[in-house]
Amino acid sequence: MIGTGQAKIDLKQVFAGAHTSFAIEYETGEFGVDDSGEILIARRDVCDSDIPQFENPLAPGYVSVWTDSKAVILKANYIADRYIRPWKSCISIRITDGSLCKGDKVFIRFGNPDGQGMGYRLQTFAEKEHLFRVLVDCAGSGNFYDLEIQPVLEIIGGTAQSLQIVAPSLVVKKESFSLFVRAIDSFGNIAVTCNSSATLWQGSAEIGRVRLTEGIGICNGICLDQEGCFTFICRDDSGFVSGKSNPVKCGREKADHSLFWGDMHGQTKETVGTGTPDLYFAFARDKSHMDFCGWQGNDFQVTDETWQALNASVRKYHEPGRFVTFPGYEWSGTTPVGGDHNIYYLYDDQPIHRSYHWQIDMDQRDGSDRSPISELFKEFAGRDDVMAVPHVGGRYANIDFYDERFIHLMEIHSHHGTFEWFVEEAIARCLKPGILAASDDHTCRPGLSYPTRKTSRGFVSFDVIGGYTGVFADELTRESLWQAFRNRHTYGTTGERIYLNVRCGPYRMGDEFVVQKQPKLQVEVLGTDEILDVEIKRGLDVVARYSDTLARNRNRLRIVWSGVRVKSRAKKVNWNGSLSIRNGKIKNVQNFAFNQPDEMACQLSGQDLKWISSTSGDIDGIEFDLDWQENTFLAFSSQPVSFTVRIQDLINSDQTIAAGGVNQKVCIGFATLDNAEQVNMTFTDPEIKCGVNPYWVKVTQRNGHMAWSSPIYIHYQA
Repeated sequence: MIGTGQAKIDLKQVFAGAHTSFAIEYETGEFGVDDSGEILIARRDVCDSDIPQFENPLAPGYVSVWTDSKAVILKANYIADRYIRPWKSCISIRITDGSLCKGDKVFIRFGNPDGQGMGYRLQTFAEKEHLFRVLVDCAGSGNFYDLEIQPVLEIIGGTAQSLQIVAPSLVVKKESFSLFVRAIDSFGNIAVTCNSSATLWQGSAEIGRVRLTEGIGICNGICLDQEGCFTFICRDDSGFVSGKSNPVKCGREKADHSLFWGDMHGQTKETVGTGTPDLYFAFARDKSHMDFCGWQGNDFQVTDETWQALNASVRKYHEPGRFVTFPGYEWSGTTPVGGDHNIYYLYDDQPIHRSYHWQIDMDQRDGSDRSPISELFKEFAGRDDVMAVPHVGGRYANIDFYDERFIHLMEIHSHHGTFEWFVEEAIARCLKPGILAASDDHTCRPGLSYPTRKTSRGFVSFDVIGGYTGVFADELTRESLWQAFRNRHTYGTTGERIYLNVRCGPYRMGDEFVVQKQPKLQVEVLGTDEILDVEIKRGLDVVARYSDTLARNRNRLRIVWSGVRVKSRAKKVNWNGSLSIRNGKIKNVQNFAFNQPDEMACQLSGQDLKWISSTSGDIDGIEFDLDWQENTFLAFSSQPVSFTVRIQDLINSDQTIAAGGVNQKVCIGFATLDNAEQVNMTFTDPEIKCGVNPYWVKVTQRNGHMAWSSPIYIHYQA
């Protein structure tokens, strides 16, 4: 607003996660700022920069505020929920004992400029235009207005810490393909300052060189002369940065279906995220190397103009055979009226039917809203070019409204966490969902969404790596992918390209068919790390496990905890705890699947461990060697549950201890030996039930990553 003033920043570009010092200078406009007026420096909810504090110059998050006017006193404070979504967290600067006149300046310094102390840490993800939104209440009335000129800086990826190789999951013997290589910094950003060369190997054989330009490179003309499963490694010329590819299955001839990878769920600055739709789709195509992508902004923030612009971006980036985009949005009604559902269209230029107009003027509703979600399904009646995918984020989808005409898939994992309970609840109700995973990315990194750090409201906003959906389809077109979605030929992973194929004769995951004799399931897994377990489930029961075929190391324990506290927004479980050993000795402690850098276990003595950990449905845990005897006991203590177990009692079977909440539990047992990265299982269920039997598969790897197949629905008629 003209008259409220202007602001500038003395920093233009900085690495993501950097500790630095910079200042914003606010110059008062023609209205001035009255006694009791207020200046806000607001940041997006997704921002995970340091939480501001004003007391200790040597501590993290230090901010100082002063003015060149001698006529006022400023009172600075940090308020986590001062303004409106998605700009809730603010530095509040109140004017007391006087007024600011036109031209008076207020200075906000982040970090200590003399180099003492930690400096101010900026957010851990890159952003082309990181906005410090300055708003002013000139009259002290409670009405805030934006400045005409706002301070903005660019945040870029930092120093390369690893290389990632993206390879096609399925290739044909002696047919060439390409390997995509990217350099990644400590926080999962593309290391755009990396401009170097690297060498690729398959086994001990050098197969090519790749030049990285702004952290990205492609090596063409790769060819395999043998059938089987292969991986590739890459190392830059310095020898310090390296990486490994996802598994590649090479066949004698083209498989009956191709396997495509995508991230169908994310948002940009038009709603609660960062970046623009153009940056978002370009990142998915060129940086995370997705085959397909969707954009799913919260409907109550999507204006008609935003909807038109979004659809233009969807059309612009849609290129069948290379990169497929789907138009859509997130229907974001409250859980009692349906909860979050991602709405996808097969064709362009479709209408948006919102849950409500909450942040785009409730007084201007035009009759197009549809709530509860059953009214939306009535609107879509008779159409097969619309799809709804129930989602768990803040609001969770209410499957009381499940409608099989439009719901073919459910989201089991995203940036928010892992939600097996969600799919299990549907299966328990005899519904027939398929499975996908996505990111719900808010950081303009679809397909490469990493956890963020503690947010302005004191908790981690995104707790885990975002997920991927693998789709078995004929070709990379909207129509072919759409049919595969509807047929449930999909599976979800926690963000790695784990190959998972579940078949029953000519049928694959997601299919529904009738048999008169006990069917044989074939499960093939090609992991990105050692596979700890492959579970074949019938409904909610585990009927076969890969780990049961492995020998156990009777001198090494594995303890894993998981689950969520509640289904809704405050789901995170605090597992901070400890254990002690009586009549034994702990050695060689290894952390398992922790997602945050400040979460870990440490050994206090030969008998004691403690850890910092939280889960959002995902798994955390520890492994350690244990010298033990018949009278050795382990005492486990955490906020959700405490228990004691005799080690001798674990010889015959693992133990699972329920810990309340939703799927909260602790599993303890001896570690398995000789875990492979490739697993093939066949299973015939001797206890198959008459009627519908949903068989699905869960994969767990040593690095904590997981995959889940869509169920295969077998009608058994004895």
